[in-house]
Amino acid sequence: MIVIGGGIVGCSTAFYAARLGLRVLIVERDTPGSGQSGRNLGFVRQQGRDFRELPLAIAALRLWNDLEEDLGRKVGWLRGGNVVLAANDRETARQADWQSKAKDFGLDTILLTSAQTREKLPFLSDKASLCGAMFTASDGRAEPGRTTRAFFEAAVELGVSVILGAHVTQLELQAGNVHGVWVNDKLYRADRVLCSAGTGSGKLLRGVGYNLPQERIRATVARTLPAPGLTLTSCISLPFTGLRQDEKGAFIFSVAGGEYDVRFDSWRYLHHYRETRRANPDAARVNYFGPILRFMSSRIASPIADIAPSSEGARPAHYRVRQAQDELRQFVPQLAELAIEAVWAGVIDALPDVVPVMGHVYERPGLLLATGFSGHGFGLGPMAGKIMAGLAAGHSASVDISGLSPSRFSHLSVTARLASPAG
Repeated sequence: MIVIGGGIVGCSTAFYAARLGLRVLIVERDTPGSGQSGRNLGFVRQQGRDFRELPLAIAALRLWNDLEEDLGRKVGWLRGGNVVLAANDRETARQADWQSKAKDFGLDTILLTSAQTREKLPFLSDKASLCGAMFTASDGRAEPGRTTRAFFEAAVELGVSVILGAHVTQLELQAGNVHGVWVNDKLYRADRVLCSAGTGSGKLLRGVGYNLPQERIRATVARTLPAPGLTLTSCISLPFTGLRQDEKGAFIFSVAGGEYDVRFDSWRYLHHYRETRRANPDAARVNYFGPILRFMSSRIASPIADIAPSSEGARPAHYRVRQAQDELRQFVPQLAELAIEAVWAGVIDALPDVVPVMGHVYERPGLLLATGFSGHGFGLGPMAGKIMAGLAAGHSASVDISGLSPSRFSHLSVTARLASPAG
């Protein structure tokens, strides 16, 4: 089996596939965890999920509870719960609707009144507009880069082979079936290939006739200096800002959404995102200087020691940090004044319906797909990998992922070009 991509899904797939006795090769263009898998907030949540992916999130949470013991490595796992504030009656009604439906899944989500929320979060400002909150005690958090590297190291110990710093230029297609990958001008053969290449998936898939309407959103994250005396066990979502505390006592936060950097081929899937943009008008700010920014970004080093460099060279949007600090001043003013230690960006691989695509690509036997996690794939990652490993070994999925099937995009198929090392 060949796994394209060394993010959390790719590395966990390799780990679980090796446990099932499969020979596995990981091909990663940079280093494990250097992409969005190592650059996100680190939330591990079931709360607020799209119901098509909620069964996967619930199963993932069970896996997270024993993950450190299973991998033999610390990943910063803490089951401290997840609180989403409701600042107005409309948000309260939306939370009540979701919580009511989530009961059918056996989830422990509860609704809190304004008084109960302030009791749980005593550091909230008295001036903050607050109608209540939604709380799921079984949710948690972990350290993204450390978790991805833990899966990678555990997979290597099980005998998984690795190629780092090299691009998969295209998939090998023979008689309609995928039989391997080209890494530069060398062919590596396998009966099963998993494409979990994040933002690089779309181009590879188009080469074998599967047209995935994938887009790229650049998201910014900031980390403060450690704050002695301040303790936050839960992940918190303000109206626009998510935040958590790491093991060193620093606070990590990000404003929801990000920047859409216009590319020369941005026209390709524009119409597929019409409804998504209409429903989420503030989710992404269009940056028309994207082609120029790409060249500028490659020369800017991120001042963060625990996240591996990425060839994407994503440039953080510092105004997003100021937006988050403004909201923190309204809700948690003592956090807003903490000194910022580091700011970085990652590139989210998004799909029009904002849920991932997972499973066999039946139009191309031998090809499996797990991508498009749309900015909320870190918590799903370990279970997604376990399921994909099982599928590669010929097993059925242990969790209902029918709503995430690649077949929902099959009507977009295009004519495949023949694979060749020249690419």
